Formats: sequence, structure tokens, C-alpha cells
Amino acid sequence: MNNVNPKNEVLELEAISTSDLANLVFDQIQIGAAPVASALNMPNLIPVNESSIGDFPWFWQSGTNFVESTYNWLNNIFASQKDYVGTNGSALTTSYFNVLQSTAYVLGSQDAGKLNAANLANAATVNTTILDWIATFGQFPSTVVNTQTAQLNYIMTQVIGWGNPGLTLSQFRNSTNPMALLPNIPIGGDTVVNDLMTYLGNSSSVANIQNAVVSFNNQLNQTRNNVNPATKPTSVLPGFMQTISNLGVTQIVPKIDIMESTAVIQNNLLPASGTGKSFSVSLETSNYSSTEVQVSASGKASIGSSNFFLGFHASAGVSYNMYDFASNLTTCSVTMTFNGVTTVTPKPSSYDISTGCGWWNPDPIQDAANPITDQSGYKFSPTPSYNFGVNGNFGTLARIMISQQPIISLTYSNADYAAFQSIFKESSSWGVSFLGIPLGGGSQSYYKCVTTQDSQKQTVTITMSPVGTTTPVSATAQLAYVVGAQILWPGATTAQNRAAL
Repeated sequence: MNNVNPKNEVLELEAISTSDLANLVFDQIQIGAAPVASALNMPNLIPVNESSIGDFPWFWQSGTNFVESTYNWLNNIFASQKDYVGTNGSALTTSYFNVLQSTAYVLGSQDAGKLNAANLANAATVNTTILDWIATFGQFPSTVVNTQTAQLNYIMTQVIGWGNPGLTLSQFRNSTNPMALLPNIPIGGDTVVNDLMTYLGNSSSVANIQNAVVSFNNQLNQTRNNVNPATKPTSVLPGFMQTISNLGVTQIVPKIDIMESTAVIQNNLLPASGTGKSFSVSLETSNYSSTEVQVSASGKASIGSSNFFLGFHASAGVSYNMYDFASNLTTCSVTMTFNGVTTVTPKPSSYDISTGCGWWNPDPIQDAANPITDQSGYKFSPTPSYNFGVNGNFGTLARIMISQQPIISLTYSNADYAAFQSIFKESSSWGVSFLGIPLGGGSQSYYKCVTTQDSQKQTVTITMSPVGTTTPVSATAQLAYVVGAQILWPGATTAQNRAAL
């Protein structure tokens, strides 16, 4: 429907919901940020709804440790929510591991037929190999399909796993001293290795198929173990790092690095006066009801909760919305200025096939999410509930754009300055929430308020400026506003992901 705003412009009015209000505001922030985003090589910026994770703890390094709160913020999967992305707090490492658990390399019918024929031609050796495995190591795990082909594939993958990282089935097959390639062979494994060498020698006609099965499944096994080790490392190993909590507790976790040093981020986020990148956003509002505000910009308008849009929190638990400060307030012009705009580039430790280290290996997910009928490749079983494609619900952070907490100016027309003075001192400290998110972590002293009057224009202006970037907040508790992000979707093609960056 249409509605008329105080300037008598006919606006397209969104349905009444906090989601629509958030979308309208996010759109305006992206429009305002576009020139800076382009300058920072982030043209396809997507707004981020911080409601479940809060502002970004940008001071990520404490000594030689990675700050735990920063790690936890980055270690999330992001889902597309209409015009922005958000997260329900599901850890990327946990969700990713669960997806890998549902992923396997599966042969197409043609390759499977060739391998089955080779196994039938060597039935006696196959039976001996399987029986010797069971006699030495017990029954196969329940996850292994009860067929000789699946059991042989499992044995080959396990035997190659007894070697050093990077060992391939082809190297093992062609070795004149295969035992020397297996420094981690368990007691009793010699018999199985000898059986396997006999089988591999007799089935060389399908060597390429066997090599592929073992190689791809071995990569999966290594990746799974790197993101969720069966034995947790007690020291920092390749692909891992140590985090530290605000209580000084350390733990070793799968590595997520940040390309920019804390010094670089700090210099850009808190630049010298008159320098750095910034942008502003202007919004017109009207007092729609005692609990609702209408926000308009760029020819569109939306109605939502006044407290959701902007909330102001004083000491002793006293809170106000933007129309609670005086009676008969009808309109307010809101300007938000975002200073110190800069970027942060997280980088999870990529899996390296030559060393077996690293945990981020999206290729199996991409293949399994886009299967080719009846061809060998990675497949899901069972199929996860995620949409891994562009604008799906399993996105990972490629880059984020951050800024200082916004300076918020509220200008009221025909307002009673005395009424404002009864609430605001000449200078006072406040907490501010924006779109339901407590800025600066919700501290009630994070924002400094200054109230001014223009008697000629008959306006009252409240300016809320963040002070928490300097004091009393500690370095590792510094929080930045997240302007937007670039997201990678593991089920998308390289071209699709490149187009989104």
C-alpha cells in the first residue's frame, strides 16, 4: 500500500515487520557504503545481520595467541536471508565436519563394473585379504557397506593411511619395498599388506580406478581428522593454532588466520583525525504509533518497532525509543556516519594433499552438491539439509568490511528543548541498540551524548558518538560495526564465487 510521509512524498510502504525494516535500513547502508566498498575492492557487498553474533572483535591477536572471541565470530556458517546474510550461531568447523561425514567417493556404474570384474577374477586373493583383515583387526565399521568391493576399498585406504602424509596407492603399488613406506603399520599388519600387494599386482588393469578411490577417500579422511581430530593435539601442529579467552584459558583449534595484522586494522579503523575512509546514511522517520516508527529513504518506507530500530539505554535500566524524549514529537531526521572503514580477510587453513595438513577442503562439497549422473565422484549419503549454492544457507566469510561504531545524529523539528534537557545533561553517556543489536557490546557508557538547539530552525539535535574505541575498553574487547561481507558458497562454481566477490 502507499503512505504519505511528512514531506508529502508518496512512498512505497513495506509490510509491517522488523525484517522489512531491517532490509530497508541495510539497503541504505549498502548504498551509502558503495563508493568506499568499490575503493576497497569489495563491490558486491552483502549486509550482515549481527543479531546472533554481535559486533566484530577486531583486535584478534594477544601475544602469540588468537583471541577466542574473534575466532568464534569467524567460525560461523552464514545463510542468505532475503537481502542480507545472518547466522544462527552454528560453528563452521562442526557443520563442515558433519557434512564431510555424509560425503564419500562413489564409483559410477562403468567404473564399478570394471572393478567388480577384476575382483571376481581374483576372488581367492580378495577373500584372503578380507579374512586376514578381520582376523587381525576385527569386523569392519558399520559405515562400510557389506560388499567385498567396499571392504577392499576400506582396507586400501587404511593401509595407505599407515604411511606418511602424501603417500599414494600408485607409489605403494609400484614399490619394491612397500613395508618401508608404512612407518605407522600396526602390529599384525604385515600379513594384510602382503595380501594387498598380491591383489594389487593381479588387478593392475583397474589401477586408475583403485588409485582414485583410495586417493579421494584418503583426502576425505585426512580432512575430517584435521577439523575434528580423534586425538586432540596438545601442541600447535600445522593446520592448527592456539586461542586464548578473556579469562586466559587457551585451547588448540583448527586454524583460521587473518591476513591483516592488528596494527594494519587499527591504523585503518582508528586513523588520524581527518584521514581514513567514511560514509554517511540519511533516514527520515515519523512517529507511527506509541511503539512503532516509520522509516523512509530512497522512495521506500517500512514500519517496525521503535525499540528495534533505535534504542537508547541509560543507567539503572532506563531505556527510551527515539520518540520518548519529549511529548508531541512527530518526525526525526536520522544521520549515521561510519568512520574508519576497512576490511578484514579471514583465511582458514587449506588442505594440502602433499602434506595431509589443513582442514578447509571445499572441493568434495562442490562435487557432491553438483553430482553428474552415473559418473564416479563425491556423493552425499545421506544428503545434508543445506543449500550449498549461491545465496544458500552454508556460506563462509571471504572478507568483511568493518567500521567504528556509527555516530548517530537525531534532528527533531518543533521540539521542546527543555524536555530534552530533563533527560540529557549537556554531555552524558549511553548505550545504543540498532536493529535490535547492542552496539559496542551493549555497554551503557559506550556512547557519549551531546544535545544542541538551533533556535532559528526550531530544531533539537541529539548526537551520539562512540567513545569505547579508546577507553575504558581493553584492546581485545574492541568491537567494530560490520558494514557487510563477501561470502563464498562451497557448492558454487569458481566462476560463480568469483562473480560474487
